[in-house]
Amino acid sequence: MILTHRVKMHRLWYKFILVIAIVTIYIGLILAVSGPVQILTAGDVMLGSWTEDIIKKNGWHYSFSELDSILLDSHIFFVNLEAPFGQGGTAFEKTYTFQVTPDLVKVLKVGKINVVSLANNHIMDFGVESLKETFQILQENSIHYTGAGLNLKEARKPAILEVNGHRIAIASYSLTFPEEFWATDTSAGTCFPYHTFFYNDLKQFKASSDLLIISFHWGAELLQSPKEYQVELAHNAIEAGADIIIGHHPHVIQGIEIYKGKIIAYSLGNFIFGSYSEKARESMLLKFFYGTKGVERCKIYPINVYNKEVDFRPRLLTGSAKTVFFEELRQLSQELNSQEFIVDEDGWIHLQMDQYIHFN
Repeated sequence: MILTHRVKMHRLWYKFILVIAIVTIYIGLILAVSGPVQILTAGDVMLGSWTEDIIKKNGWHYSFSELDSILLDSHIFFVNLEAPFGQGGTAFEKTYTFQVTPDLVKVLKVGKINVVSLANNHIMDFGVESLKETFQILQENSIHYTGAGLNLKEARKPAILEVNGHRIAIASYSLTFPEEFWATDTSAGTCFPYHTFFYNDLKQFKASSDLLIISFHWGAELLQSPKEYQVELAHNAIEAGADIIIGHHPHVIQGIEIYKGKIIAYSLGNFIFGSYSEKARESMLLKFFYGTKGVERCKIYPINVYNKEVDFRPRLLTGSAKTVFFEELRQLSQELNSQEFIVDEDGWIHLQMDQYIHFN
């Protein structure tokens, strides 16, 4: 009887272990199918001019070497690609025209940038030929893009990324000149958000995705406050279904608005940009933590992009420089918010007064 009892106990124990194993595997599968997503967003990237020589001298990873800890866990890294790749085409007649040699795409690849906006005032600098080459190079390197196309129908398409069981849509629009760069039904270019389709598109994108991110190239260069039309457009975009709005073009930071619990970052400033501008000195990265409850957390990483100091290798602001940055951001943001805009010393922001989106 003692032996029989021991056998029964062993069998029960094995069954218990088996049940625990099955439950553990099941939970793991659930988390894998629908796990959290980290989305990193940055500002304008232009890899031409002085940037090219320095990167080729120091290696493809050079520009990201001070930011590895931030890049490590990001599933999506989204930037504005401010120049086409290519070696052909004819330059458009304007003050500044940009074009980047094709091998510089390795910088994006090594930096884990996997989706870019092409909706800006430079992507058509060398015409359709360079735009087509840009499409091909990005596709060959598995980098998603949005905001430009060979016609308006193509330019309207969002980039779709499937991450940890979540479907994330990113759509980009340019409201900057020259107007000749805007796509039409029969010509290539960027997507201008015409009222005739824009809001309906957003509603459709949202209906077929879990998270909708909208990027606008807008405003005025070096202006630290958004224009009235930007605020109105951002609010209307959220009403139509946008969950996050990211702005580019001014090259300097603008304030962050919390509208109906959604983040509007009017301008992130520069990121890796081939210029020694005296006015584009600080910028920011935004990392969104998306889960089953939506955007659950958001953190701001202030960075130094003053190339006379960092030499096209952005680095995190620390100490008093970081403190001053957040003080300035609070001032710029408070003008845009009816409630107090709060960001703590580590960069975590309050999504609402009663909802702090930093969970331990």
